[in-house]
Amino acid sequence: MENASKALLIAGGILISIIVISVFILGMRGIADFQDSRQNAEVEQQTIEFNNLYESFNRSNIRGNDIISLMNRIVDYNKRQKENGYTEMQVSFHIPDDIRQKLAFDGTNRLITTDNYTQENIDDIVGAPTSITGDISGGKIRDLENYYGQKYCNQLASEISNIQELAENGATSDEVDEYFATNYKFPKPAHEYGTIDDIYDDAKLYYEYVQFKRTYFKCTGTDYDDNTGRLTKMNFECTGIGV
Repeated sequence: MENASKALLIAGGILISIIVISVFILGMRGIADFQDSRQNAEVEQQTIEFNNLYESFNRSNIRGNDIISLMNRIVDYNKRQKENGYTEMQVSFHIPDDIRQKLAFDGTNRLITTDNYTQENIDDIVGAPTSITGDISGGKIRDLENYYGQKYCNQLASEISNIQELAENGATSDEVDEYFATNYKFPKPAHEYGTIDDIYDDAKLYYEYVQFKRTYFKCTGTDYDDNTGRLTKMNFECTGIGV
């Protein structure tokens, strides 16, 4: 009888141990499931927030300056995230030849020289900042803005017809200095920026840039990563020049 009681006690202890272990395992599974669910929710929220940053460009009235901002943002993203396992983003735009030629003041494109661009060649439009030495004529936009100052570049573009007249009439250095001192008030005499032909060339380049920023684009396609759900590609088509 005593042995039977001990056997029952041992069996009860084993049963209790099994129950405790089972409860513990179930509890750990519940905690793990909760953590997984929470982590998945966080990842999903991050994906939504990420996509929202770029899906705001998914419309039919994007301007050229928005395209430049988007492409530069994607270049920066790809540099920062390439080691984090995310697929690099791609963006491209197409500008029909007839629209592209209208960007140029005299019909000759000096900036937008091809119909197709991606984030890989966005610097062909804006240009990475470089050291200015000597003649800037034909330089990239950032060079021009560093050289003249942005507000003066805008003045060059807005008054390009008058600058053209000066160039075609062969204005002397003194005449050029007097004209710009009266109309633009450069930080230094105009002749220090080069001849009137140099200034005219720079004005034509910046005029094309200003016109490009006024163009309209529509988003024509997007792709998403099948695993992460993140936006990976956007395509745009130029539809015309605005005001």
